[in-house]
Amino acid sequence: MVESKPLNLLDLSFVFMETRQTPMHVAGLQTFLPPPDAPRDFPRQVYEYLRSFPVTAAPFNYVLRGLASGRLLPTFEVAENVSLDYHLRHSALPYPGGERELGMLVSRLHSNPMDLDRPLWEIHLIEGLHGGRFALYAKLHHSLADGISGIGLLNYSDRPDDSRTPPVWAAEKQRDSRRFETPPGAHGAVAHLSAALRNQARVLPELMRGLLGSAQAAIGLKPDPEFASLAEAPRTMFNVDVTPQRRVATQSTTLARMRAIGEAAGGSVNDVLLAACSAALRRYLQEADALPARSLIASVPVALPRDTTQPGGGGNAISFANVKLGTDIDDVRARFEAIRRSSIAGREYLKQMSPTALMTYTVLISSPQMLTRVPAIGARVPPLYNIIISNVPGPRSKLYFLGAEMEAYYPISALAHGQALNITVLSYAGSLFFGFTGCADRVPHLQRLAVYTGEALDELEQAYAQAEPAPPAVPAKRKTRKTKSTGPKRKSTSRARPATADGGKRAPAKRAKRARTHVASEASVDGASPEAST
Repeated sequence: MVESKPLNLLDLSFVFMETRQTPMHVAGLQTFLPPPDAPRDFPRQVYEYLRSFPVTAAPFNYVLRGLASGRLLPTFEVAENVSLDYHLRHSALPYPGGERELGMLVSRLHSNPMDLDRPLWEIHLIEGLHGGRFALYAKLHHSLADGISGIGLLNYSDRPDDSRTPPVWAAEKQRDSRRFETPPGAHGAVAHLSAALRNQARVLPELMRGLLGSAQAAIGLKPDPEFASLAEAPRTMFNVDVTPQRRVATQSTTLARMRAIGEAAGGSVNDVLLAACSAALRRYLQEADALPARSLIASVPVALPRDTTQPGGGGNAISFANVKLGTDIDDVRARFEAIRRSSIAGREYLKQMSPTALMTYTVLISSPQMLTRVPAIGARVPPLYNIIISNVPGPRSKLYFLGAEMEAYYPISALAHGQALNITVLSYAGSLFFGFTGCADRVPHLQRLAVYTGEALDELEQAYAQAEPAPPAVPAKRKTRKTKSTGPKRKSTSRARPATADGGKRAPAKRAKRARTHVASEASVDGASPEAST
């Protein structure tokens, strides 16, 4: 009997949204420092080691079987023979092997859709980085994993002397003893569909309560004045149809720094993250003379409890909370306070629903985005939000593979029509790594956003170095010219890496010292944490 994995509603949505212009894969870019005694051909040795393992572990041996194979709904089935040579690639950067060259290659790799007739993943080993470093760029279709479950697939060691571990496609993860062995074809689909309908019937009252509340908020009847409804997002230069080409930019800072700002401001690490992104977006749009009079709305993914009985990590288990970014507010501290209050209101609203109800609620309120598959429709659908800003809690300690230290881990996400920009952040070993993913033809000079985010953190530090209370959040009049910072300039302590092909330059920054301890992201709905990769 063939082992199969049913797709939940969120998994299915990513399958249905897949087009040539909107490939629905997410990725991670990991850079490694070779061991001190490593030979010059160490990256080649790593590649040969990886090639020695056949593909045996879920979800890397899953093939999507759809309607053409006689099924009522698409499912994933285990493939008996997977060609590793197709999924594992080896590349080298041209001299000088800097961040710009790496960014150009990764941007091209992320632009390419995957073959839906094969297992939906690729891993590229990239050598030639300056200083003998190498990188792994790994992409996986969003229908297989979200940010949390993707992190759970990692199989590195926290000890350099015990890091000869099998690669992810050969590392079977422990899970519940129950197995999902279901008959292929219509019978198995009917069984899964029947079980899903029974679950939905049980949570129908709370689901209807959540949908009704969202509908009332959209017409101005809000449960909380700080709650960001689905009808408040203005149209921006980011809410347009996208083309297939992508650009990637990066930034990094420390969790200790983010936590210190949050404590001084009376907020959380996630609030500081949103405030930094808000300031960067505000500045970027001002320079383009495209800042709306109303505040931008961010959709913030929230992780839900996941089904650990399923092989391959359990797929997607997320909902979303809309948060006002306060881009219509001049004052740094007033903007932070507006973000903090809106974030609380969004999370509190989600708490009235169970995880099962939230999953269906998320699909239903996002259903207008399904129309983006139709050419020229995506840009005409009123945006429910302007940008997705995700925060994925990652490994707390340093990780090693074959003695090489993973020094950085940048997340790269997917785009859709009407959503030409995504910001995803991942915590790793006391640092935060920002991944900016943009449509190359719609979001010019993407690296500027990364640089501005680092400078926004400097501005937040300066703003909360004093003890005066923040002034009230009063929307400012729209300005078309670049505004000056309210505080004195100082050297940035964030690091913006120009991993992009647009010719961006490294920010004039000195990297802050990494924190020695990892601070977990703030708790959210039902003990879950803000999470990413959407």
